[in-house]
Amino acid sequence: MNLYINGSNRKKNCYRILNDIKEKEDKLISLSDTKINFCRGCCSCIKELDTHCIMQDDMQEIYKGIIDSDKIIIASPIYMNHITGILKNVIDRLNPFSNHGNLKDKKIYLILIGQMNEEDNEEVASLVKRFFESISEFMEFEFHFVKCLSSGDIESCDDITETYEDYANLVKEIKKEISK
Repeated sequence: MNLYINGSNRKKNCYRILNDIKEKEDKLISLSDTKINFCRGCCSCIKELDTHCIMQDDMQEIYKGIIDSDKIIIASPIYMNHITGILKNVIDRLNPFSNHGNLKDKKIYLILIGQMNEEDNEEVASLVKRFFESISEFMEFEFHFVKCLSSGDIESCDDITETYEDYANLVKEIKKEISK
């Protein structure tokens, strides 16, 4: 089973891409449907717990999904030149996994979607890619940057299928990249 995480606050482009590439047996979690508290920095996860946080919220479902999955595929829109705050919150809450090796050798794939064209999104994608590469080192997961897509301008960004003339082929390309 693979775990798909929609890092968007909406169920639009990121959700659409993930839903179109996932298989029937895979699990898709949309962070817009979750209630995840901020990390308190209490370090209970380091001292006493090895697979989860002391706080009981929807993050428990994500922990279970990560443990049960072969691969984790994340899609996030670009907000303020980075991933969304809600996705960053999830990453912060992975502290128990990073301290106890529970992400070791997991494969994490990232798809970004920005409003600018793909070329203009490249600089931002490079920064986000470096962020994931740096956390992959101490969390010991295998990071794969899949693609940075363009949603088109702000007026038409709610349907990525209109931005890409051959959307079906794009979905096939992404599936191929993830199946490696």
